[in-house]
Amino acid sequence: MIDETQARQLAEKAIDYDDISLGPTRELREGWFFPWRTARIGCNGVIVNKRTGRLLHLGSAFPVERDLAMYDRGYQFERYDLVIVAIRDLRETRSAVTKLRPSVVEPTYEHGQVWRIPKTIPDRVLWKRLEALPCIFPAINLYFHLELLEEVRRERWFEFEALEFRPGPISG
Repeated sequence: MIDETQARQLAEKAIDYDDISLGPTRELREGWFFPWRTARIGCNGVIVNKRTGRLLHLGSAFPVERDLAMYDRGYQFERYDLVIVAIRDLRETRSAVTKLRPSVVEPTYEHGQVWRIPKTIPDRVLWKRLEALPCIFPAINLYFHLELLEEVRRERWFEFEALEFRPGPISG
């Protein structure tokens, strides 16, 4: 278990700029939150996980309280493999998945460079994928859609797991 002192040391190591310092610690159920003291924009601070020591840098698009609450609900990663394991309301599931805007990356090669540009999956392709469960949407950024996922859980339109995305070796 990572204590507050260890967490602060880990958070301090993550600071890349001289004009950033850590504010007072706030203990969460799952981690230690350190607000950043800086004039910079783009980050509200960092959370250090109590069990793993893993850091999550908070954005600035939402209030800090929202991000801290979502962290303790289990949303602790930058990218997820979203796995839909059961569907109870197909219409609402289609609507929610469309709002998540999952994408696919098909590498291309041009001018001596491999390009990996995400492309949004068309609705008809998304809906077709939902016919075979479990349905996996890999490497998705859920940060802007956490309230939608909480609504899905509350309304029980579909059951899902939001697992940490871990890129692995490609076999072939």
